[in-house]
Amino acid sequence: MNEKQQSLLLESAARFPPPKGVKLSYGTAGFRADASLLESTVFRVGILAALRSLKTGSVIGLMITASHNQVSDNGVKVADPSGGMLTQDWEPFADAIANAPDPHSLLQLIIEFAKKEDIGFEGRQPAEVLLGRDTRPSGEALLDAAKQGITSIVGAIGTDMGVVTTPQLHWMVRARNRGMEASESSYFHQLSSSFRCLMDLKPEGIRKNGDDNALVVDGADGVGGEKLEHFRKMLTGLCIEVRNRGDGMLNEGVGADYVQKEKVAPRGFGPADAGLSGSGVPVWTGMLIG
Repeated sequence: MNEKQQSLLLESAARFPPPKGVKLSYGTAGFRADASLLESTVFRVGILAALRSLKTGSVIGLMITASHNQVSDNGVKVADPSGGMLTQDWEPFADAIANAPDPHSLLQLIIEFAKKEDIGFEGRQPAEVLLGRDTRPSGEALLDAAKQGITSIVGAIGTDMGVVTTPQLHWMVRARNRGMEASESSYFHQLSSSFRCLMDLKPEGIRKNGDDNALVVDGADGVGGEKLEHFRKMLTGLCIEVRNRGDGMLNEGVGADYVQKEKVAPRGFGPADAGLSGSGVPVWTGMLIG
C-alpha cells in the first residue's frame, strides 16, 4: 500500500471517530445498533466492501437497514458477488475494523489484512460497490458515511441504488456480476415472469373458490410495502391488498417480528379479518419482498 493510499485512509477515518465504550459484532444481520452509534462503523464497512471488491474482482453490495428493528435503529451488511451474504471468513476482520480505537490502528489492521489476503491496490480493476437503504430517517446520512468509506480506497466507486429492499440489492449485485441489467424494473420483471411460469404449472380442473387468488399483506410501514404497491400492478392472477404501507411508524405495532413476539394481530387488522386465512385468503405480515 503506497503512501497516497495510507494518507487517504487516515484523513478519511479521522472524520469518523468511533463512539466510546461501544463494541459491535458482525453477524448474520450485519452490524445493528442505535443509528446514532453507527456512523463510524458504516464508514469502515464501506472500506471493507471496497476491499472485498478488489479481492474478488467483482461488484459488491452494501445495504443500510435494520429490518424488523425499531425505527431509531439501523444497520449495515455486505452482499458478496453471488448476491449471498458476506463470507464468514471476513467477519472477524469486520469486527476488528469496526472496533479499532483510532485511525492509525484501523490503518494497521487494513495493511495486515490486505497482505494476508493478497489484495493489491494498484494495477487492478477499480473496486465498485452498489449501495442501498431502507426508509429509515437515518439512512441517508449513514449511506453518505458508507460512500466516504468506499472512496477512501483509491479509485473505488460507490453507486447509490436508492431506497430498495434488501433482496432487491442482493439481486442487483448478482445481476451486475452476471452482466445483466441491475435495476428495480428488471428485478420486478424477473419476479413477475417467474410467478407467471409458476401459475402456468397449476393443473387444470382444480376446484377453487373466489378467494383463492387473494392475498392480504402487512407492509410494516416500511420499504417492503412501498415496493409491493408497485410490484402488485405487474402481477396477473393474484389480487394483493397491502396494509400498513407507510402511513404509520416503521415496525411500530406492525411487522412479522411484532406479531411473533406479542402474539397479536398487527395494526390495521381487526376482528373482521379473523376469518381471512380460514376462508382461503392468506395473510402475510412483515416485508414480503424486503
